[in-house]
Amino acid sequence: MKIIGPIAGIGSRLRPFTLSKPKAFLTIAGKTVLDHILSKFSKTFDADTELILIVGYKKRQIMEYIKKNYSEKFNLTFIEQIPRGYEEGIPYYWGLGEAIYLAHSRFKKAESKNAKEDKRKGSLIFLGDMLPLDEYSYLMYKYWESDVDGIITVMKVPKEDASSYGIVVVNENNLIKKLVEKPKEFVSNLAIAGPYSFSNTATCALFKNLKKYLDQRTDDSKEIYMTDSLQDLVDQGFKIAAVELKQGILDFGRPSELLKGNKYLLEQNSSRVVDFPKYNITIERAFLKNPCFIGENSKIINSVIGPYVSIGNDSYIENCILENSVIETRAYLNNIISQNSIIGSNVKVENISKDNLIIGDKSVY
Repeated sequence: MKIIGPIAGIGSRLRPFTLSKPKAFLTIAGKTVLDHILSKFSKTFDADTELILIVGYKKRQIMEYIKKNYSEKFNLTFIEQIPRGYEEGIPYYWGLGEAIYLAHSRFKKAESKNAKEDKRKGSLIFLGDMLPLDEYSYLMYKYWESDVDGIITVMKVPKEDASSYGIVVVNENNLIKKLVEKPKEFVSNLAIAGPYSFSNTATCALFKNLKKYLDQRTDDSKEIYMTDSLQDLVDQGFKIAAVELKQGILDFGRPSELLKGNKYLLEQNSSRVVDFPKYNITIERAFLKNPCFIGENSKIINSVIGPYVSIGNDSYIENCILENSVIETRAYLNNIISQNSIIGSNVKVENISKDNLIIGDKSVY
């Protein structure tokens, strides 16, 4: 099986943080979002599994990091998604549909001896800002043990929010009958959650469907979504099951959701005082309310930190009261009182008492 990860986009909803780094590189609870995703993959898949990353925005930064940290865990392939155009020097792309299609060169349409072999040669597609809380072993079990050509993970959403998602309608056996991108009228509360898995035959058919829509593009076309091509799969007779995530998913695509994700991850893995000497963490006249995470080589003086605060590596925090916030790497904060805030890397900020701060990388205040 090959893993496809489309991570070319800029992540405009996470500006200003994504002006200096890819959205998958935001640091939360000691790891980048991409690290959280790939570390779960490494627990489920063999080291010779091909990881196909579709890169674009900040591609060199991504490729260098992945090669350094994951060369021994995956067989790496990088494919570049070319920008559709630029706005004020910032690239924008044709969307998820084109990104997935670019992986077609890594798959061959071939006859398999049986359904198991067809599935083994298939694909798993993940999104760079979505982290399922269920283990991938659970999702793969549903893929392998069900008499289907593929699975799409779903989650239940409130009726009033359904129009913001790709929605699926299923039959009594949870096989998908219909997929609708951001429906104007309510048809179902099952929203597409992120990971997809398809047999090789279904994957190749998906590429063919995507190409049909890509070939119809004009300069005025909107982004190419996956939904229509997935509906075509269903109409072509492929059995695609909806697998509901038992524990849900963390969506790191918006600041508010990023803070929710930070809270959840800290509840699973908080920093321990006994580990501070090993990571060169200095705490002087400070009080930590767990759960929280303190990055290595950081120093906290005369402050109250937590609960639900993530502080990146090489940070200096003095005279601060912080709660439910994400502080990225190499931050210098002095005399800050805040909660529900996101503060970027390489910042120097002093003398602020305000909640809901959004401070981008390399800011000085």
